Amino acid sequence: MTQSLSLAEARRIAIAAQLRPKATRYKTVLERLGCIQLDTISAVRRAHELTLLARDLDVVEAAGSLDRRRKAVAFEYWAHAMSLLPVSAWPYLAFRRDSWREVHAEEYRAAEPVNAEVRAMLAERGSITVSDLPDGAMHRNGTAISNMGDSWNFRTDHKRAVERMLWVGEVACTERVGFKRVYRLAENAIPAEHYWDADEEEGLRFLIRTALRNLGVATTKDIGDYFRIRQAPRVERMLREMEAEQVAVEGWKAPAWIDPEVKRTRRPAAERPVAVSMFDQLVWLRERMERLWGHDWKIEIYVPAAKRNFGYYCLPIFVGDDLPGRVALRRNNGDLVVEAVQWDEGRADRDHLYAAVERVAGWVDADVRWEAKL
Repeated sequence: MTQSLSLAEARRIAIAAQLRPKATRYKTVLERLGCIQLDTISAVRRAHELTLLARDLDVVEAAGSLDRRRKAVAFEYWAHAMSLLPVSAWPYLAFRRDSWREVHAEEYRAAEPVNAEVRAMLAERGSITVSDLPDGAMHRNGTAISNMGDSWNFRTDHKRAVERMLWVGEVACTERVGFKRVYRLAENAIPAEHYWDADEEEGLRFLIRTALRNLGVATTKDIGDYFRIRQAPRVERMLREMEAEQVAVEGWKAPAWIDPEVKRTRRPAAERPVAVSMFDQLVWLRERMERLWGHDWKIEIYVPAAKRNFGYYCLPIFVGDDLPGRVALRRNNGDLVVEAVQWDEGRADRDHLYAAVERVAGWVDADVRWEAKL
């Protein structure tokens, strides 16, 4: 008989899986989360930094992605989106590297003369950034190679080549200098104990297990979305093979799966408020956020200002197991400007709102300036 969970229990499980880490080291938390989404927008701080800060981690430690022995801790690759992944996950992404090589085989072969030049630079220097490429990263005259309008078409041949080599796993990025990726031959960048390839079944099983552990309780679609695995029947088959338990969650139409390591506590989380970015695991699948907390908030950074319903950079605020509101924040001349607020007074005290905003201000070393009216 399928067991049932109340919505309150599902919320507690979801929060416990994400915002109650026992570890305080970047490497440990990254391995726990499986991936941390990257994004270049820094209206407050960059997305991966906010993910770490929300979990009380020192982003300075994480910045270099190297441990004290100068061994790589993380690499950049496509996971949920472009993300930081622990180097221990390198073997399990082999099927994606193989897929990219297969789909783009003709393009890759056609670029072999430029690929060879990149390999020669890496062999000579050990590592390169875009500053080392003969023509840099982008065509300076702004002329696209085609009229598609995609930024890819403005990149130089060498930049396009090194990015292709990243996708197929010939090179790897395990650290950055400022915003610039540092490229190395993958065999030199990834620690030897992790430099091997799992088969596709093993890779998918690893990703699905990681997703379920981090979601706590989730539908098949939720689990597949964590690493953007589009084959729902395959995800469900693997979950059954793993003997994951199914549960019915109050108000959810689809059946859910529960992490076997979950402790089904009825005790709510401590009411410590924390703001998270919209690129955070807790909320990156909007329909799951709505199922759990009743909000269908959308990110509006790509929406023209006049058409925004809320604000440019939205940060949901969690208080314990609840999601009572959100703020739109932006750094400006040493201030953290509160541009918009949505807060449900019936779900949490307003003091929690102020505490969450002050906490973010501490992350960016800024003074809070309220422009929004409550």
